[in-house]
Amino acid sequence: MDIEFYRNFLTIVNAGSISAAAKRLAIAQPALSNQLKILNKHIGAPLLNVKRGGHFLELTEEGKIFYNKAQYICGMEDAALKEIKDVQNGSGGTLRISLSPSMSISVIKTYLTEFTKLNPKINFELFEASPDEQLKQLLSSETEIGVTNGPLKQPFLFETINQKRENLVALFHKKSPYISSKSVLLLEDLEKMPLCLSRGCAELFNTICQEQHISTHILSITTTKLSAIAWAEQNIGIAIVPTFKGEIFPKNLIMKTIKHPRLYLTTTISFVKDRPLSAVAKLFLDYLNNK
Repeated sequence: MDIEFYRNFLTIVNAGSISAAAKRLAIAQPALSNQLKILNKHIGAPLLNVKRGGHFLELTEEGKIFYNKAQYICGMEDAALKEIKDVQNGSGGTLRISLSPSMSISVIKTYLTEFTKLNPKINFELFEASPDEQLKQLLSSETEIGVTNGPLKQPFLFETINQKRENLVALFHKKSPYISSKSVLLLEDLEKMPLCLSRGCAELFNTICQEQHISTHILSITTTKLSAIAWAEQNIGIAIVPTFKGEIFPKNLIMKTIKHPRLYLTTTISFVKDRPLSAVAKLFLDYLNNK
C-alpha cells in the first residue's frame, strides 16, 4: 500500500471531510474518495462513518486502530528521512524529546548538557507539551523519548526508566515576612502562607496537605516552575517547586527544605514498547543507563 494513502487518510480525518481534505491536498475529491474505498477494501472494513451529506466524518472502531497505525507509519518515515538528512549534512542526528513545560531547564542541565559534550554533533528538538499531547507525540513518532514527573497515561504502552528524584522545596524572598530561622520546614509551617506552585507538583502537594488536614493558601498555580519562582522573586508569595541536585536559584531567594517522606517527584524517561528507536535515541538511553 502506497504510504500516500496513509497520509491522505490522516488528512481526511484531521480536516473533518473529504472535500476539505481534497482542498488541503490539492487533489480532486473523486480521486480522494476512491483512495478511501481502496483502503476500506484493503483493510476489509469501513474506516469512516460519513454523516450529514459528507460534511462530517466519524472513525469506526477499525478506523481508530488504522488512524493510530497510520500516524506511526508516517511518523517513522518522517523520522527516517530526517535521520538520513542529518547524516548527509554531517550531523550525528536529532534527538526528539517530549517533556512537561516546567521541566525544560532541569532536563537540559541534568541530562543534555553532559550528553552534548560527549556527542557534539547531535541536535535536539524539545517539545514542551501537556501529558495528553506528549502521549500523541510519542505514539505518532513525532518524538521518541518522553520525560515526565511520573508515568504517562496508558503506561502499558511504554518502557520506562526512573531516573532522578526531585524533592519539593520552599523558596522565600530574603525580605519575606514569612521567612523563619528553620532550615527544614514541616508542612504545617506553611499554613496560611501565600503559596505559588508549579503545576507539575500542585496535585501531589495539595493531596498530601488534605490528607493531613493542613489548611493552605494557594495564591497561584502556574504552568512552569520559572513562573512560580517569579512570584517569590517579587516577594509576593512563597514558591513550592521541585529541585534537582546542584540547582542554583536567584540570589534574592532562600531555599528551605520541606520534610515529608512522600513530598518528591520522580523524573521518568519513557519510550514506546516494541518500537525500533533511532541510533540517536539508543545512544541517549545507553548514556542514561550508564550515568
